[in-house]
Amino acid sequence: MSVGRLWRTVRHLTAEQWVFRLLCRGQRLVMRHHPKFSRRRIDRAARKLPLADPSSDEAVAIAEIVLQLQTAVHGDSYEGAPAGKFTLLNRDYDFGSVEQVSWRGEFHEGNNPLRRMNLAYMGYAVPLLARGWAEDLAAIRALVVSLDQQNAWSAPGVFRDVWNAYTASHRLINLLSALALYRKAGGPPDAAAEAVLLEHARFCAAFIRANLERDLQFNHLMKNYVALSAYAGMCDTLPSALGLLGAAIPKSIRQNVLADGGQAERCPMYHVLSMLDVRVLVASGLFPDAWQPALDETVARMSAALPVMTLADGEIALMNDSWVGEAPRADSVVDTLVPQPVTRLPETGYVRLGQDGDSVVFDCGRCGPDDNPGHAHADFLSVEATAGGMRFLVDTGVPTYTAGDDRNASRSAAAHNGPRLTGAEPIEFWKSFRVGRRGYAGELDFTPPDGALFAAGWQSGYAHLGADVRRAVCLWPGKGLLIADLWRSVTSGGGGNAEARFLVPSEWQGTSGTTFRQGDTELSIQVLTGTLSPPVEASHWYRFGVERKAHRLDVSPAVEGADARAAVFFAWSVDAVVPEAAALSQLFDGLATAIPTAG
Repeated sequence: MSVGRLWRTVRHLTAEQWVFRLLCRGQRLVMRHHPKFSRRRIDRAARKLPLADPSSDEAVAIAEIVLQLQTAVHGDSYEGAPAGKFTLLNRDYDFGSVEQVSWRGEFHEGNNPLRRMNLAYMGYAVPLLARGWAEDLAAIRALVVSLDQQNAWSAPGVFRDVWNAYTASHRLINLLSALALYRKAGGPPDAAAEAVLLEHARFCAAFIRANLERDLQFNHLMKNYVALSAYAGMCDTLPSALGLLGAAIPKSIRQNVLADGGQAERCPMYHVLSMLDVRVLVASGLFPDAWQPALDETVARMSAALPVMTLADGEIALMNDSWVGEAPRADSVVDTLVPQPVTRLPETGYVRLGQDGDSVVFDCGRCGPDDNPGHAHADFLSVEATAGGMRFLVDTGVPTYTAGDDRNASRSAAAHNGPRLTGAEPIEFWKSFRVGRRGYAGELDFTPPDGALFAAGWQSGYAHLGADVRRAVCLWPGKGLLIADLWRSVTSGGGGNAEARFLVPSEWQGTSGTTFRQGDTELSIQVLTGTLSPPVEASHWYRFGVERKAHRLDVSPAVEGADARAAVFFAWSVDAVVPEAAALSQLFDGLATAIPTAG
């Protein structure tokens, strides 16, 4: 453990996070070492809560939102749950039967519990019980009983996965939503099975209330509050123990949703998930006079922001910890995904350029909030792009949350389509979610080339090495994309360690070192300034943990004194006009003299 790295990490924590970090850890120790006493305490608190009514209008409204999410996550795999078969983050598990499910078994995830958590979320119960089949309800009842029996609070790690407050929040929402949809579908009544689900949800509500994640905050704490709001919304009256929600929800919204509508952790995937959470808050019907106008306005802002983080193929850009399949498609949760040709989220730090099937999402913002940047990647000034609706520049994605080489590599600058310095990182990552020293980024404001959709940005991640890194992105819809990078005052190796890297997915078949084809579209790549290395085979993870092949293109810049320059032109039309040397020179001059915005 480096004392300096630890200080660079923890110095950004707020006083509130420090206080609750100590309190939450202390409480978990008490629960583990005194499990009987702790469970009795939570059980007494649960008994003071009324049972939720999954037949209420609020319950059905919440359940419809949750069904959209869980259908996207589980596809048809939920049908295997009654036989003990599950697909968790794209890996299949067959336990043989519901009775043989091993909640604390081997889930091929090393030191990260994400798959165990997903099993314990019980999201598969939502589309399953929506069928209205009695045997499905019996299976979910058996799973709830099994979960309780196998996960004693004295078990090591139980509060990191099955009885984590975040996991319990998901499970509460999913079980109540599943039961609401079961009743809506006219499923045969089974008072004993329904009572098990309702009592477990009530216990989860009391557990969450006693273990709010005020140490982490952001999307975790918001999920806690959303779960409690869903529970309270399904009660006839607001339980007194949940009265804190009246003040807590507006505060959580302010923390999680930026003024431009983006999610504070700057992950497009979490943006979609958080937007659904806000919709659940709306559907809960709580505090209509105090909450409703602000919640409606928040949904509108988030809905307007999502298209800026979405490419023309209808899916989100995979910046930071984002992948496809953890949330509904972007084009299924908003009415329209056709923003203006140039749209910006100045606080979130994304710019979208696009028209018809050609689009670029440009990351020119912070890696995340300073007091919780755990989902950050070193994707400063990175891009993802489509031509004719087909993604031709892809992000590396997320192979794992497990600490180690794969996690480190996927978060590094080399894993993204941005300018970098080899052998150095703009962000100091450690473990799965820790961040020490971190750079910042923002936009540059100067006159764009004629006819181009344009954005430019800077990043300070290499300032500790004396380097100032900038990028300009120029899109001519239907024709081509120009990316120009400038490294100013590169002092290490005279600029020889500067590099830009691009990933082209293997769906584009290489016909030469600089030409690729998919369907009827041919993509040509020309380096106008610098040198292109021959393509090499690489990997990317469009879905969590699912490896796909890609072509990696490395561009070494031309060095002029202490500065380095690289310019790459991607063309997919015979009408594309390669920028002339004079236009490139003018573009680089603009990059060099432009004044950065605040980052």
